[in-house]
Amino acid sequence: MHYFLLGSSVMALIYLSAGGNVHVFQKPRFIGVKTGRTVIIYCVPSNPNPFNGSFPVEWSKDPTFEKQLQDSHKIKIMKGSNVMNASITLKKVETEDSGTYFCRLKGSNGPGTELQVSRYSDPQSILMRSRVKDVIIFIQGLLLILCIVVPLVQYYRLEKKEDAIYEVPEDDHIYEGLQIEQCGGADLYEDITAYARDTDAAWEVESPDQE
Repeated sequence: MHYFLLGSSVMALIYLSAGGNVHVFQKPRFIGVKTGRTVIIYCVPSNPNPFNGSFPVEWSKDPTFEKQLQDSHKIKIMKGSNVMNASITLKKVETEDSGTYFCRLKGSNGPGTELQVSRYSDPQSILMRSRVKDVIIFIQGLLLILCIVVPLVQYYRLEKKEDAIYEVPEDDHIYEGLQIEQCGGADLYEDITAYARDTDAAWEVESPDQE
């Protein structure tokens, strides 16, 4: 009997000492769901006995609890008790609901529960998006090639056009009317000299009075 009373006293002391320092756990630690689902996160104290009746719980997506979550049409917060764990219920979650949720009991914060919400994707729509991306990549590559090839072709054509306009003639036809062979070749200048008049000859000027 004495041992039973001693054991009970020790357990009571343990409970009383634990009441001032509550360790908080969260279950589950990670949740991955599709959009439109309902999610429940539990906040579990290491020793619920020190709490008398129901005990309040605080929830936040910020570990500093600067902005706390409140009850709404989408969020339902349940208090805890000796027989029921505190919890938060998120209805019809969307991608913006993703994040880490923290609970607080008597000033002790939980380790956090990470929620990852992803959109439901139909395999056919995924395949269609993949094909569209492939077509877009192909068109971008084709446009890039055209942007490189077209200027080069235009530059090549412009060069050919300039060469055609400023083409140097193969034969020089400046002296086409003068055929050296027909002029006698080397005797050309001698023939010209033969026909030259003597500049030293006296000029005969006929006077009007001369008969």
